[in-house]
Amino acid sequence: MRCFGSLGLSIALLAAAIVTAVSAQEMSDPHKILDRYFQTSGGLDRMRAEQAAHSIGALTMGGMEGTVESWTQKPGKSRVEVSLGPLNIIQGDNGEHSWVLDQNGKLQVITNPDEATVKRRQVRILIEDYAYADRQSETFIANLSGIEEVDGRGCYVIRITNNINVDSYTCYINTDSFILERASFVEDIESRDVFCGDYREIEGLLVPFESREVYYQTGQELETKLTTYESNPEIDPSLFEPPEQGAKDYRFTNGDRAENIPFDFIENHLYIPVTASGKERLWVLDTGAAISVLNRAFAEELGLDLEGELKGAGAGGTVEASFTTVPPYGIKGIEFQSQTVAVIDMDELIRRLGVDIVGILGFDFLSRFVTKVDFANEMLSFYDPETFEYDGAGRMLDIHVDNSVFGVQAILDESHSGTWLFDLGAGTTSLDGRYALRERFTERDGVLRMAHGAGNEFQTKNIRCDSLQFAGFTVYDPDISFSYGGTDTTFTADNIGVLGNSLFRNFVIYCDYTNERLIVEKGAKFNQPWPTDNSGLQIAWNRSRNIDVSYVSPDSPAEKAGFRKGDIIRSINDINVDLFDGVIAARKLLRSDPGTKYEFVVDRDGKTRKLKLKLAELL
Repeated sequence: MRCFGSLGLSIALLAAAIVTAVSAQEMSDPHKILDRYFQTSGGLDRMRAEQAAHSIGALTMGGMEGTVESWTQKPGKSRVEVSLGPLNIIQGDNGEHSWVLDQNGKLQVITNPDEATVKRRQVRILIEDYAYADRQSETFIANLSGIEEVDGRGCYVIRITNNINVDSYTCYINTDSFILERASFVEDIESRDVFCGDYREIEGLLVPFESREVYYQTGQELETKLTTYESNPEIDPSLFEPPEQGAKDYRFTNGDRAENIPFDFIENHLYIPVTASGKERLWVLDTGAAISVLNRAFAEELGLDLEGELKGAGAGGTVEASFTTVPPYGIKGIEFQSQTVAVIDMDELIRRLGVDIVGILGFDFLSRFVTKVDFANEMLSFYDPETFEYDGAGRMLDIHVDNSVFGVQAILDESHSGTWLFDLGAGTTSLDGRYALRERFTERDGVLRMAHGAGNEFQTKNIRCDSLQFAGFTVYDPDISFSYGGTDTTFTADNIGVLGNSLFRNFVIYCDYTNERLIVEKGAKFNQPWPTDNSGLQIAWNRSRNIDVSYVSPDSPAEKAGFRKGDIIRSINDINVDLFDGVIAARKLLRSDPGTKYEFVVDRDGKTRKLKLKLAELL
């Protein structure tokens, strides 16, 4: 099985052929079925003899049409060039490390992959050489799962697992013709199906010139129709090497840096003023966003043209995304040329956050700089990575960039050690729900809450742990959350969880993507106590911009006071909430000291009620 990728998505080219029908009842040995598949595909020797391939085709995804051209060479070398609407992306692998030139011309080379990435590469190379064909393989196990229909055609279902990692590959082989109708790939939490058709003979191999790929985390579909396929062409080895990065698409207004830019640190999120088309508005800084994002309402306000309707993964679910080109924009000390960004409807997220934001600055922005975040002083600094030199006493951590995010090592409660995703866009530090269930964190006393992301809302549980060790520093009594119920679709099995700003606020952190490292210094507020919610009451703007109750934690002071979801808050201690500085100011009251008393007036079902709330320590 040979695969190549585009836009972080793999477009499968699967060799197969049609031969004399064989009764399904006669075939029960998975390796005999695989042997027939290989025979009808031109023979295993011929399939393995294909050391290189080149293809050109038309690409359709999310209402956008474009082209894709790919080159592959064993072992593990690839290059894919995609032109799809406003997205022009080139990515590849030289057999040692992968790289991507993103939609805005920023090159990222992954020279320091983590252990999970190394293992995944190893499995892919073995599958590429059909190592699973060997009945005596020490790596792969093939099992016949039964017979299923694919588009009305009966298929043998053979699932292939390995002893290197958790990935699996399932092939659906036609019971009559022994062509490959469908292939399913599961790589940790990511899964996709590839449906194949329009087989044509190319130098003794039958190649599907049409494929439809479905990604089950988002439901996104991608269709490819090849116009050209070459087997074993001559390929210049330099084609697989990272290309030269283009000229910088930004400039510092003063030298090679922009220092001490104030940001607003509100409820563990970083907000920075950005000026686009003469309008200065707040954007969120987020290392967890693979691409910078614009709110759909703001894009319409600027009169921008939108293209496509793709589906992407967001915290708690999926989001519908279009693309647009933002005119030149800037932050204090940096001016950017036009940029291609994603566009999503952020209104629900804005309502829940309680802050009027219009965009998210993600990986494509941050990876251009060495970014310094001084949480205690609420200052950002950006440096040119080509000239940046660090001479402080901070501690350095290797980072492992993968799909625009990266992981670092941390230890929870002195015994739970492993890789955590690093996310400046995450307000809290959270465990993978499966890990929390397996390690019995779910049995600890805690507080149920409702969390909100770009995709959806989901229930969490917050607990108090003893310590969290990060970069050689120890933070005591951390508040840790996890999705409640033991499942989570945003973490991989290789990660314990996500480190967020509830941890990072103790530090000064430099993010250096170019050199794949973090530099961590002890911050001015290291290990100082931070105000926490002592009410169990979650409030947010509703769609009429009233402040209402979005969730009441069980057995909390809020529940004891009689609050219910949907209550509209009219006043607190006889002060009309319209006089407050938004929902953020009201939430701040709920983080007052235990024992603090408030009298609320709320509207419920058309009636006014008075509720008395006495704050108490929850964790």
